[in-house]
Amino acid sequence: MISDTTLTKSPDRRTAVLDLLILLLAKWYLLIDAGNGVLLQLFGQSVPLSAAYKSLLLLLMVVALVWHQVRGLLLPLLLLLLMMLGPFYSLLQSGNTAGFSYDAGMLLKILSPLLAALYFYNLVSREPEQARQAIHQIMLFSFAILVLNLLLGRLGYGFEAYLPNDYLPDQNLGTKGFFKATNELSALLLVLSGYLFASYWPQARLKFSVVLVCSLFCASSMLTKTGIAGVLLLAILIPLLQSKHHWQRFSRWIGVVVLSGVVLTLVMLWQLPLILETLGIGQKLLWVYQQQGVLGVILSSRDLYAAQNWQLAVQYYDQWHLLSGIGVTGLELYTAKPMAELDPVDLFIWYGGLGLAYFMLWFGWVLIQSYRCYLQAPHTVAAGLLMVNAVLLLVAAMAGHVLTSGMLWIPWGMLNGSLLLWWDQAPEQTT
Repeated sequence: MISDTTLTKSPDRRTAVLDLLILLLAKWYLLIDAGNGVLLQLFGQSVPLSAAYKSLLLLLMVVALVWHQVRGLLLPLLLLLLMMLGPFYSLLQSGNTAGFSYDAGMLLKILSPLLAALYFYNLVSREPEQARQAIHQIMLFSFAILVLNLLLGRLGYGFEAYLPNDYLPDQNLGTKGFFKATNELSALLLVLSGYLFASYWPQARLKFSVVLVCSLFCASSMLTKTGIAGVLLLAILIPLLQSKHHWQRFSRWIGVVVLSGVVLTLVMLWQLPLILETLGIGQKLLWVYQQQGVLGVILSSRDLYAAQNWQLAVQYYDQWHLLSGIGVTGLELYTAKPMAELDPVDLFIWYGGLGLAYFMLWFGWVLIQSYRCYLQAPHTVAAGLLMVNAVLLLVAAMAGHVLTSGMLWIPWGMLNGSLLLWWDQAPEQTT
């Protein structure tokens, strides 16, 4: 439960400088990601510029937390140590140092949203107005960079979203601009558009419409189910949540619309082969549908990778080792694809029961707190925060690249740490 916090109005100069540096780095991090892609395309070699930039930002957040809220670091540090025990034992068995380095780096990615949330929560408690301006600027700047990047992608610059194969012969199918990971970019789009939808719907409908058009442009450019379906869900449900006092009297008509939507979905599933034949990526999806059915289309064959990785883990490792996690350190000895791209499955195989528990506790906490915040201030960004977390839970369980993303943790973590900004607002107030 969120408790009242005494707000101090005169932090010392060193703290203020540290906060300004952190917020400045967070505002422009996506531009560094894009710059990394530009260097990759120009020289054909990956430069760890983005990783160094984000590592510095994370380190500064940790310094700020040590300065103001050292107890808040105890749980992440304890989890970090405990979740590495299984992969470390795999390292002792196999000597796979490259895999162990991957496990350590991935664990930092997984804990980064929590660290960002703790830092921003602390900032809000100290300087609420600075935090309010900063979160809006970070989201708006990041969204503008993402749209510009995909516009350049549509003009022929950057990388394709899908690599050519037997079912996708068109090498120009979709674009991710100068970013590396299409799935992570789709999840990032949901965080940014969800915040902006919730910010603009109550009082700036024209801006809401512009963000919606730009978001659909980005999602259609990447050609991901996550992006297209997620943007549509957020654009419909966030205004509904923020306007609940207006639509509650029309609940009967809303029920009819929902029922019609269910019927339409069933008809679409019935005619799915015909629909897939008309899509740009329909050949691959149609083949997947014929082999694995609707679940295979929804999960894009990730269920097969998850089952294969689990079978390999059970075959080669003891049960106690499975419960503590075998890491990529142990798994990549037997498969070229140690990542199933389903976050709860990957976290369980890599870090054991603690990895799965962390997944459940993180999403449970952010959903409960954002729901409580929404009940307190339904017309604010709290509605967007609730829907973003709910949709990202579905994405993490069905498409992955949420908790395991290196692109997502800065805006997502800070957004979850902004709860106090909306918690005490009167119902009639908006952002």
